[in-house]
Amino acid sequence: MAVSVIEICNNALLDLGEETIMSLSDDSKPARLCNQRWPGVRDAVLRAHPWNCCTAQAVLAADAAPPAWRRSFAYPLPPDCLRLVRVAGPDGRLLEDWEVRGRALSCDSPAPLLVDYVRRETDPAAFDALLSETLSARLSAVLAYPLTASTSLAQALWKVYEDKLTEARGADAREAGSPPPSPAAWLSAKLGGR
Repeated sequence: MAVSVIEICNNALLDLGEETIMSLSDDSKPARLCNQRWPGVRDAVLRAHPWNCCTAQAVLAADAAPPAWRRSFAYPLPPDCLRLVRVAGPDGRLLEDWEVRGRALSCDSPAPLLVDYVRRETDPAAFDALLSETLSARLSAVLAYPLTASTSLAQALWKVYEDKLTEARGADAREAGSPPPSPAAWLSAKLGGR
């Protein structure tokens, strides 16, 4: 399990055959690229799956100004929200008809809303070991061309990233209970898929 951003970056650089860095502020091309690309890579990988180590819950209050049309209520998302996983109404029942528009959730359910979401986790010590490996793999794929000018290496490393993402998602999913089926899915199964 990685304990620092530098460790994740250095793992990516080692996969590329590059020298490691001491800090993101080092005066080197690898350090500058890691510093520039790390936040986007981190957020993209965290958004790709509801990682157990990066999920949070919140109670949302409605915005004073409702949406202009189609929905009755808008709920500002938590500042660290990267992806909504589940939304429930005030009675705790899961909602199916909702959407994210910009930095707000829109729906027709009155407040308060209960949400499970993937948060922007900035402390790598919180990451599971497979998630850390996945982050390093994506970072090496992203940095491959700028550091080596090799499209074939970049493509090969993207495949490594996809494989690590699949492995990490699988392990993470096996450590979480499945959400209850939606009423529509339950009814469809009960009626034999009619």
